[in-house]
Amino acid sequence: MAERRTLETILTENKLLSEEQLKQIVRYAHAVGIELYEAVLQKKVAHPDVIMMAYAESVGLPFIHLADFAVDEEVAVQIDPVTARQYSLIPVSIDQGYVLLATTKPVIPDVADELRMTFSLPVRCMICTPAELSAAIAKYYPRGAVRVTKTEQGKVPPPQSVTKKSKPDKQEKVEPMSDEEIKNRLWLTVAAFNFTVALVFFSSYYLPLARWIGDQFFVVPLLVFFAGCGAALITWKALSR
Repeated sequence: MAERRTLETILTENKLLSEEQLKQIVRYAHAVGIELYEAVLQKKVAHPDVIMMAYAESVGLPFIHLADFAVDEEVAVQIDPVTARQYSLIPVSIDQGYVLLATTKPVIPDVADELRMTFSLPVRCMICTPAELSAAIAKYYPRGAVRVTKTEQGKVPPPQSVTKKSKPDKQEKVEPMSDEEIKNRLWLTVAAFNFTVALVFFSSYYLPLARWIGDQFFVVPLLVFFAGCGAALITWKALSR
């Protein structure tokens, strides 16, 4: 059995990178703490398909074009959307007793065990490009989607969105009154007070009941004052926001 080639060997032997370019990208990957294939993708030295095919060969996994696969939604929605995003994977289908996973790198053993328990089946990984995987995750695990489980009939309902409880609307903020509005409000309030005072005062001499009230000298000032204050207060409130 032929020994598996490393990614560095594949990149140089396939003339995707020169030795010097490879050294520079290896240093870059170490400096920023990412894997070599991710650094090569970032440097755009070749088409992503070519780079990921080389990476798939180096890890001993098949390379696929995810767009060519019909993702089984009943399988895809059985995993937690958070798991799909965190570990960059999506279950594509179940084939020959295995759950086929599209991913950008082999899943770690803990995740593989978790998925095996979820499906009661072992998993097999297939490598695809990050762009294709991101598009699939956005499609099958939209933000707010929740994990769904099999129903009693063995069917899986489509993904549902989490609907947040609507909070009671907060009281709308009122903009402060302008200087001009404040002046008009004050002017109209004073005018209402003066007009009401004058009306009540003069009516005490012309209306029969008012004349009787007017004869009670001590009542007139109080009546005039409170009537004016009442009119001013109503006007002030009416012009408030």
